[in-house]
Amino acid sequence: MMLDKTVNVVNLGELGRYLDDVVTKLYGASRLLLLPAILNTRVVNCNLLRKFCCDGSLLTLNYKVGGVTVVRAELGSLSSGFVPCAVDARRMPPLRKFIDTGVLRIVNGSLMVDDWDDYLMLIDSTSTVKGILTILQALSECGVYSVASLSRCLGLSPEDAFNLLFMVRMLYPAILELIMPNGSTINSILRRMDVGAVVKLSELAAKLPSSGIEEVIISPSELVNELNIALPRRRFKSRRRWLYGSSPLRTGVGLTRAGDGFVSVRSAITRYAIPSILDLVNFRGAVVADVGCGFGVKGAYGIRHGASFVVLIDIDEGVLRLRRSGLVVDLVVADARMLPLRESSIDVVVLWNVINFIREKGSIINEVKRVCRNEVVFSVYNAANAYWRYTYEDFLSEVLMIGRPRVIKRVGRVQYQAIVRVSHDKRKD
Repeated sequence: MMLDKTVNVVNLGELGRYLDDVVTKLYGASRLLLLPAILNTRVVNCNLLRKFCCDGSLLTLNYKVGGVTVVRAELGSLSSGFVPCAVDARRMPPLRKFIDTGVLRIVNGSLMVDDWDDYLMLIDSTSTVKGILTILQALSECGVYSVASLSRCLGLSPEDAFNLLFMVRMLYPAILELIMPNGSTINSILRRMDVGAVVKLSELAAKLPSSGIEEVIISPSELVNELNIALPRRRFKSRRRWLYGSSPLRTGVGLTRAGDGFVSVRSAITRYAIPSILDLVNFRGAVVADVGCGFGVKGAYGIRHGASFVVLIDIDEGVLRLRRSGLVVDLVVADARMLPLRESSIDVVVLWNVINFIREKGSIINEVKRVCRNEVVFSVYNAANAYWRYTYEDFLSEVLMIGRPRVIKRVGRVQYQAIVRVSHDKRKD
């Protein structure tokens, strides 16, 4: 039964603030409470949580009287140093308030969203929770690899982006890891403490970088591809942005918002996720192929700058379905190692952060040279989960395999970009 909106609007607002508080303090129940929105499903339980929370090699944090305690990222008893999970309001008291208001109920050992509209209204009344969900959505939609790129995509300060990522890492450690500029990870920092040790978040913050937050690398797992974030529809229609107040990590204060408080992720991608090096490419009248395109924002950028036709190519059919084709944009599901394109049929190939994730990178370079008659926009970055890691010299070596570099750009110590004029081997007539 739906809540009476005229009577319970204030209650939903209070419930949203309570949910923010539960999440910010890292109560064990918060992992179950957010899971329906993260997976867009009405029924969740501990078995489902195990997939996104647990990895025996990882440590994380959970609420304990006096602060937070270091626990193993496996489900079990909190007193034994594990992440707690129980679909039981007696063992997880924060669940009681959401059950008593009728938003959730317990059915056959699972937590069920009783009415989806009420649940979305609850999410809509939060600030911290909605920030976390926005971050999770942006991991796939923005194509981010660092705190700097994520903050640009969403229009947040690097500090706010980092603190929301930190919350995600502690709630669902199997989804992502954060790598500090000095090479340490959240996991390695937690390993310096004893499992079961109780600390305050402010004490933990002192162990995290106070500068260089922009260079923190985001290393998502394949689980990111299984997320299906549920947020109010109007979030994507609004042009306004989150304005973050004091960090919940560093001060314990929640997030604030301005206006309607929604983020338009897709318009933010168009505005922020276009690398500046693309402005140096001559797209006028060109046929463009974006190989390993993801959402295709870089290839489609060519249309706005005079390209006559764009082919977006990715092996993931699901991600291509999220972008429409059109009169001058074609979508192709294909393997980058065997491109279904004729020889010298493409003027500009965009090969952006692709080959460092594929073992047979030489095959991709050969295919790109085969189909391209002019220039390749080429980029690699040192993601923690990539198959190959690059030094600047490694990158230059592969640039020269493609042809003669026209522009080369270094982005910190993690990414290298270039525009390369393709050199074809001379063939005998």
